[in-house]
Amino acid sequence: MERVRIVLVEPQEPMNLGAVARAMRNFGLSRLYVVNPPPRVGPPWAKEAYWLAVHAEEVLEKAQVAGSLLEALRGAQLVVATTGRPREVYPAPVAPAWEVADRVAAFPGEVALVFGRETFGLTNEELELAHLIGYIPTAPEQPSLNLAQAVVVFAYELFKRQGKGVGLKEEGEPAPVEALEAFFQDLGRYILEIGFTDERRFPYAMRRLRRIFHKAGLTLGEVQMLRGLLHQSRFAQRRKDDGA
Repeated sequence: MERVRIVLVEPQEPMNLGAVARAMRNFGLSRLYVVNPPPRVGPPWAKEAYWLAVHAEEVLEKAQVAGSLLEALRGAQLVVATTGRPREVYPAPVAPAWEVADRVAAFPGEVALVFGRETFGLTNEELELAHLIGYIPTAPEQPSLNLAQAVVVFAYELFKRQGKGVGLKEEGEPAPVEALEAFFQDLGRYILEIGFTDERRFPYAMRRLRRIFHKAGLTLGEVQMLRGLLHQSRFAQRRKDDGA
């Protein structure tokens, strides 16, 4: 559980922050990151947060504040974004909470579990940073969960699976999110250059490509090889155009 960080993106209610801290402490999690919290939440954390952080005040006091989601994900090698909103196309594979726990238990590197705003969750751009999308099946009559309730469910599933991981089959260090994002930036420019897609269809194409590569579970070495392939392909095309 020490490899897992909980990331809250712009939480709007201080009491939810406190309830999240308590849920984390209940299930052996201690690393909390808060992205761009509004002034009424903190830091310093509002007294309402401490009201609900029963026996979990230390989680609040050690929480890290980040100015952006990408900053909060620095060093993470598996990013799991959570959602309760159906979308036409997700940029990564989708799994229920218990399958997310299985994936995390089998993963040897740094994990970030990301939760969005109470009102509308995570944006499409924020979801694009994820390697896996997690959700909690609910009754259709009342599909939405409170932020702290969602953290409880995922934390509980992770806690059940702790110590049962079997490790990844692939060799090599899993790629951190910043390396993957650099690759996706290169890939996006490349598919526009070669006419694989156009500006209008580009966001859809990139979501589908992200999903494919996230399924592959790329290592750092594999990402570097793919970026090298894109670079060499550009070089070869330029030589061809120059008549070399």
